[in-house]
Amino acid sequence: MKRNGDNNHLGAENPLRTSLIRGTHVNKSTVFLIRESPSRGDSVSTLLRSNGMAVVSFDHPSQFYETYNPDIPGCMVLDLSDSLVAGITLAEQISEKGYCPPYIIVGGEPRTCDLARAMRSGAQDFFDTPLDGGLFIARVREAMKQDQQRRLRWQTDQSLLKRVDSLSPREREILTLVMDGKLSKQIASQLDISVKTVEAHRANILRKMHVDSFIQVVCLIANKQDLLDTSSCDAA
Repeated sequence: MKRNGDNNHLGAENPLRTSLIRGTHVNKSTVFLIRESPSRGDSVSTLLRSNGMAVVSFDHPSQFYETYNPDIPGCMVLDLSDSLVAGITLAEQISEKGYCPPYIIVGGEPRTCDLARAMRSGAQDFFDTPLDGGLFIARVREAMKQDQQRRLRWQTDQSLLKRVDSLSPREREILTLVMDGKLSKQIASQLDISVKTVEAHRANILRKMHVDSFIQVVCLIANKQDLLDTSSCDAA
């Protein structure tokens, strides 16, 4: 059932809700408003919507967690004065699953330790009530810009991780040795295989990594060699 003043509530039938549940992609940045009850947060929702922002509201952090689609750009607004810790925990849980959008906290008097924890998990700002509407909207827009930058880095890392995951255990082993500056003859001697076999593996690595040279591989993986350890393929 639709509620007056909040047609993009989780319970309403709308494209954003459908996208969240079905996992389809929505290009427009969205504000995910997470509040304590349906009666709370209408003023925040109205303020956001009156400034041209798409809003989807959730009555509990668990509702957002169950339907969250990382392909939808945007930011979170936590209007959870009585259950802020649950909101911070939500951000931490989403980060563990993959990408967590930046978020803004509204209302309440959080403890210093909770604020520190919130900032570590991606919080951009804290607002007491009543809201300074102009400043709040400005911060939400900044959070959306942050999301665009962070999301691009995350998507780049995910793409690279998929390529690394496509490597066989032996290919990953050889890639690690190449990154260490070893030549094919040295790798062949260390692994007790032929140089021809090493060269075949090197060719496969270039093909799977979608590059033309190992210089490009080094540029891709520079400062990201942990991907070779976190990849789902375990070296034999």
